[in-house]
Amino acid sequence: MSCERARLFRRPGAAALPAFFALTFAFFSVAAPRFATAGNVENLMAGYAFVAIVAMGQTFAILLRGIDLSVGAIVALAGMVAFDASLILHLPGWAVLPLAVAAATLAGTLNGLLVVGLRLQPFIATLATLAAYRGLVFAISGRQLVPALSTTPISDPWIVGLETYFDIGAALGVQEWVALPAIPLSFLVMLVLLAACQTLLSCTRLGRDLLAIGGNPEAARLAGLPVARYIVLAYALSGLCAGIAALLLVARLTTATESLGNGLELTAIAAAVIGGVGLRGGSGSFWGPVLGAFLLGVVLMGLTLYGISQFVQQILTGAILLGAVAQARWLARRRERGHAAPVGA
Repeated sequence: MSCERARLFRRPGAAALPAFFALTFAFFSVAAPRFATAGNVENLMAGYAFVAIVAMGQTFAILLRGIDLSVGAIVALAGMVAFDASLILHLPGWAVLPLAVAAATLAGTLNGLLVVGLRLQPFIATLATLAAYRGLVFAISGRQLVPALSTTPISDPWIVGLETYFDIGAALGVQEWVALPAIPLSFLVMLVLLAACQTLLSCTRLGRDLLAIGGNPEAARLAGLPVARYIVLAYALSGLCAGIAALLLVARLTTATESLGNGLELTAIAAAVIGGVGLRGGSGSFWGPVLGAFLLGVVLMGLTLYGISQFVQQILTGAILLGAVAQARWLARRRERGHAAPVGA
């Protein structure tokens, strides 16, 4: 890669997560029945692409020493806006899609303004908006306002078309010899967003400024960087990603519920941390959280097929998160010792 920040792939520990993902996938392919099938891989790609997108949005906030606890509620808000606009207002799908994304981006922007304008801790600000956005979802719920719509699916082709699958086996003419998984459109959307976010972070001045602010906000302010503006931008991008994920979820479910996105904020944070994004800010990538999201998916789907109860799955997921945090702390201390070593030692 020609970009300077591409060197992050050569940092100590950069290969640990891909290696662990490969080993985990290989283990369940052997141990769990029906895990390594085309259908299950399709479910993994479609079922966790939206988690990866929300995790990328969460990464913007964490890179700047923040956190966004409201992303799950923003997903529900964008989903309900799409539901109301489609089934109550009867807007065409091409208008519903940008409207829902705009609502989510506006909600994320409000988070940033609360952090900057009122000087609130990100944890407190987004915890408050989590409750507020959830309340707003119930207030505008088309399922509550028009109960008959609770059983009416969204059928607009612009919206449900997001749940499209591309049969690469048929395209390549090899479906008679090998069963290849179909590629969900949601997975391709996630890959495009990943490429855009990683390029922004690695190859642009904006990305360098975000890392500089996350590394030392006061030094960045003294250097003339518009810290407040970048913080608002980071939360707006987090909302944008949540809005895109909401549309993919609505297309998959053909409806939106008040509980849409419940607990998604914790899963997104876990994926980001597992993916190596430093909670102290200023370090991380976007491919790491994406891989972290799919690692969680592999573990949960593999354990389900292996017959492990949901309670044990939650325990093991927590153990993976603790292990990721412990590894991050170990790598950070290792880098600190390396920087502290005397010249010529």
